[in-house]
Amino acid sequence: MRLFFTRYWWAVVGLAVGGVMLALAFSSPQSNPPYITPVMTLQKSPTALSREAELTQIAINATPTPIPSATPWKIATPTSMIDATPRIIYTTNPLTGLQLSESDNLEHTPLLVKILNWPRRVRPFSKINQADIVFEYYTGGQTNQLLALFYSKDAETVGALGPGKLVDARLTRHYQADLVVSTVETMVKGVFDNTLDDRVFYQGFTPCPGICTQPVDQGGLTYADTSVIRDIARDERLQSTTTVFKVMPFSVTANDWDEVATRFSYMYADFSVMDWRYSTETGRYHLWQEVEDENGELHLTPSYDSDGVPVAFENLVFIMANYIEYNVSTYDVNLREGDPNQLAIFLRDGKLTYGNWFAETATDPFSFFVGAEPYTLKPGRTWITISSTFSRPERTAEGEYDLVFKLR
Repeated sequence: MRLFFTRYWWAVVGLAVGGVMLALAFSSPQSNPPYITPVMTLQKSPTALSREAELTQIAINATPTPIPSATPWKIATPTSMIDATPRIIYTTNPLTGLQLSESDNLEHTPLLVKILNWPRRVRPFSKINQADIVFEYYTGGQTNQLLALFYSKDAETVGALGPGKLVDARLTRHYQADLVVSTVETMVKGVFDNTLDDRVFYQGFTPCPGICTQPVDQGGLTYADTSVIRDIARDERLQSTTTVFKVMPFSVTANDWDEVATRFSYMYADFSVMDWRYSTETGRYHLWQEVEDENGELHLTPSYDSDGVPVAFENLVFIMANYIEYNVSTYDVNLREGDPNQLAIFLRDGKLTYGNWFAETATDPFSFFVGAEPYTLKPGRTWITISSTFSRPERTAEGEYDLVFKLR
């Protein structure tokens, strides 16, 4: 029965998206993006709003209204079944479902570090396998950037460090984190100043060894040391709050799924590919990326961290969201907080499941559901790709899928 509705779901949404694409063909992107928040004067209601309520209202009024994705059948509103018992929180990493060791530390604020994936010369990634969660999203020019969340562990030389973007502000608030970036455009800097207070650490303003840049003859790339950044946040910025996450639902075994998926290729272009291949030996999806050989030809090869370990994650999550295009290099994403009817694709153990995702508020992490029940991730690390509502997977062979990113 699920398979029947799954195919019906993609078919109906595809028809709806076709109509939206035709309408968008006669429109042009806005060139003067507004700040996310706060940039407007709220009209106070008779009942005073909390600070979070004010920020939410400002964001709603300041962000262009995107075209909503189609919902072909009624989806039950999910009821949160996430266990927030303190006993579990302090024995289990709430973001990975893994038992904590004595060296693990959750008594601090999460740290999000921006990592470059383009140009190719900045690869390999450095210490990305140490992150609990990695977010991936489109940044223009058929390329992407990554935002790695470090919570239970610290790492030196995380990078190469990338510039701040509008989406980073939203994700930082959702995960109540601090943010580390290299440079930032003036408009984005204004958003950071208005929404993230004193929680952003910039190249050139955070001394080495917190953020260090190589000499030009060694590559000129910039890297961050998460433990040093945490010390600066505690000692110089007087941040003393500790983020306590609800424990996400995890299960060692996959109990139900829609399709077998041993390969899932996410493509921005034929020269820009994030190809995930499941390994029965490791129980993880391993990342393959395009590499240019000496003849100028592109080949997909395994991606490795700087320490020589393959880039591999237990869970892949593709969430469908509305991208907001201001110009060819500036994008935001409407995460539609409180809307449980947003589509998602989940992969674990070589199995693919169709479901939904949402965040309750602008300061809550993402939640994942199948029907009205929470989707159970595999204990381990998760890679979350923010795809678009126009992107649809295509089965290319038994157990193999292509998902092409489409902005419109």
